[in-house]
Amino acid sequence: MPYPQQTLEKRMHEAAQKYQSGSDQVIEEVYHDLMPFCLRVASRTCNRYIDEGDEEASIANFSILEAFEKYSPERGAFLSYLGRVVRNRIIDYKRREKKKTIIPISNLIKLENIDTLVDDTFFDSILEDMDRQKEIEDLRALLDGYNISFADLVKTSPGHAGSREKVRHVIEIISSDSEFSRQVLENKTLPAKVLKEQHNISTKLLDRYRKFIIAGVIIIAHDFSYLVPYVLPSGGKKDG
Repeated sequence: MPYPQQTLEKRMHEAAQKYQSGSDQVIEEVYHDLMPFCLRVASRTCNRYIDEGDEEASIANFSILEAFEKYSPERGAFLSYLGRVVRNRIIDYKRREKKKTIIPISNLIKLENIDTLVDDTFFDSILEDMDRQKEIEDLRALLDGYNISFADLVKTSPGHAGSREKVRHVIEIISSDSEFSRQVLENKTLPAKVLKEQHNISTKLLDRYRKFIIAGVIIIAHDFSYLVPYVLPSGGKKDG
């Protein structure tokens, strides 16, 4: 199961301490959590998709061991340090291969490009992409229970500014009321009658945008921070 960025960083920092205290098996315990990050770093470094069958993935494997052996808190965040190790080892590998092989000039240009220095924001952006992807996957799984697909959300997304504001207002009303939220999350239905009577929300609006509204309530209820801006203009529930 993937972990959000802050949780993953904390686990890896603790794992590095355990490894350096003599607990060799800890790498096996965290390997599957780290490898997706390493493959993303490898892909960004090479500017192409890298999977576990590629040579660069093997380099990433050895980089994990090197990072655990050499890491210290003075080097900064563990994941950024691991990312630098993976990137540097892949660049070293590409340099060696370049010396061995006659390759087209276009490829030489690509190899020079990967030699560009990067800072920690390079690795932070990779981790943020992973967190965002996890939220998308979690949302997809939750929406399956409502028989709602992402294609449905595209079709039912409010197109006009006025409609968007009305729909977002409904999402805010439901999300700020525990009983309304419970009905959506547990009963998988909108409290249409009460919304109409208490908040003057039209049945037509609720029917037309039902799937989008449900998705918005789920996003807020599960604190999908990367997806909230898609349903609320302020990036979260409004006060009042």
